[in-house]
Amino acid sequence: MKKTLTILSSLFLGATLSLQAADVKVGENVHLQEPSAGNIYVAAGKLHAQGEVKGDLVGASGEMTVNSNIGQDALLAGGKVYFNAESNGDVRIVGGEVTVNKSIKGDLTVTGGEVRIADGVVIGGDLILAGGKVTFFGKVMGNVHIAGGKLNLEGEVQGNLISKSGYLYINGPINGTSNIAAERFELGSKAFFGSAVQYWAKKRPDFSGKTGAGVNVVFNRHLKPGWADAEHKFYDAAHKMQRGYSVIRIFSGLLMVLLLIAFGDKFFSRYAGQAKSNLGPSLGLGLMLMIGLPLLSGLAFLTVIGIPVGMIGFGVYGIMMSMTAALPAVIGAYEWRKLRKENWTRGGITLVALGIFLVLRFVSNFSFFGGIINFVAATLAFGYIYLIIRKKIQPSAVSDKDDNEPDGGDLV
Repeated sequence: MKKTLTILSSLFLGATLSLQAADVKVGENVHLQEPSAGNIYVAAGKLHAQGEVKGDLVGASGEMTVNSNIGQDALLAGGKVYFNAESNGDVRIVGGEVTVNKSIKGDLTVTGGEVRIADGVVIGGDLILAGGKVTFFGKVMGNVHIAGGKLNLEGEVQGNLISKSGYLYINGPINGTSNIAAERFELGSKAFFGSAVQYWAKKRPDFSGKTGAGVNVVFNRHLKPGWADAEHKFYDAAHKMQRGYSVIRIFSGLLMVLLLIAFGDKFFSRYAGQAKSNLGPSLGLGLMLMIGLPLLSGLAFLTVIGIPVGMIGFGVYGIMMSMTAALPAVIGAYEWRKLRKENWTRGGITLVALGIFLVLRFVSNFSFFGGIINFVAATLAFGYIYLIIRKKIQPSAVSDKDDNEPDGGDLV
C-alpha cells in the first residue's frame, strides 16, 4: 500500500504544488508531534496531529484529531474528524462525524453525516455546509450556504443565509438577507433577521419581534423544492428501489463468492490459516486502502497528467467495493477449514462461504453495529490480500499431498 500511495501522492504533489517542502506519512497510526515548515500529506488508520503545520495539511484517516494550528489550508477526509486547531487558510472536511472547535480565518466547507460547530468558533470567510444533522453555535463573518436533513443554527451570521433542509431551527441573529426553504421551520427566542427574508415552509413561523425595522418577510412559494410535492411518492419509490437493490446485491454477492472460489481455490488454499496472526497489519493496510485510495485518486484528477492514474485508482476501488462481503466470506471459509483441519471439498467450502456471506448481509441490516462489523471484515480482508500481494505473508507450509487437504472437487 505504501508504494501505491507514494506513487499517487508524488504525482499529485509534483503536478499541483510549487517546490515547497512536503512530507508524506503513511501508517496504521500516525502521530505528528514535531512542527513542520512545509506541507504534510497523511493516509492512516488513525491520525493525531499535535505539532504546528506551517503549510497545508492533507489527510485521510478512519479517525483524526487535529490539535496543531495550520498555517495555510487543510483538506481532510475521515470517519470521525475532530478539528481542534486554528487555521489561517481555508478548511475543507469530508467525514461521517465532524466537530470543529477552533476558529478558521478563511472559508469552511464541510460535508458530513453529523456536523457540529462549537460555540466561540469564528469563521472568517464563508461557511458552506451539507450534512444529515448540523448543529452550529459559532459566528460566520461571511455568507452561509447550508443544506441538510436537520439544521440547528444557534450562532450568528454576519452575511447572507441560503438554506434548504427538512427541518430548520434558527435561534441567533442573521444580519444579511435570508433565503430559506424548509419542510419544518421554527424560530427560537434569540432569532433575529436584520435584512429581507424570503422563505417557504409547510407551516409558517411567527416572525413577530424577530426582525429589524423596515425588514420585509415574504412567503415565496417558488422556493418550494420539487421534492416536497412528491414526498410520499419519492419515499414509496425509494423503498421499492431499496428492496430491489438489496436483492440484486445479495445475488451479485453470491455470484462473486462462487467466482472467487472457482478461480482462486489454489490461491486461498496456499495462504489459509494465517489471517488470524496478521490482524493488526491487515487492519492498518485495509484502512489505508478503503480511505486513502479514493482520496488520492480524487486528488489525481486535479491535474491533466493525473487523470489516468485517478481513473485506475477509482476502477480498483470500484472492484474492491463489489467484494466487500464476498471476499471476507471466502477468506473466512478457507481459514475455518485450515484451522479446524476440516476435510471439506470445494463444494463444502463453497457452502460455508455462502453461509458466512449471508450472515454478513443479515448483520448489515442492523444499521450502526452491522455497518461497523461489515466495514471491519472488508477492511481486514483487503489488507490481508494486500499483504499477500506484497509477499509479506508466505504460503503455508504444506507437504507433497498438500497437508492432506482435499484438492477441491468440482462444485457439481
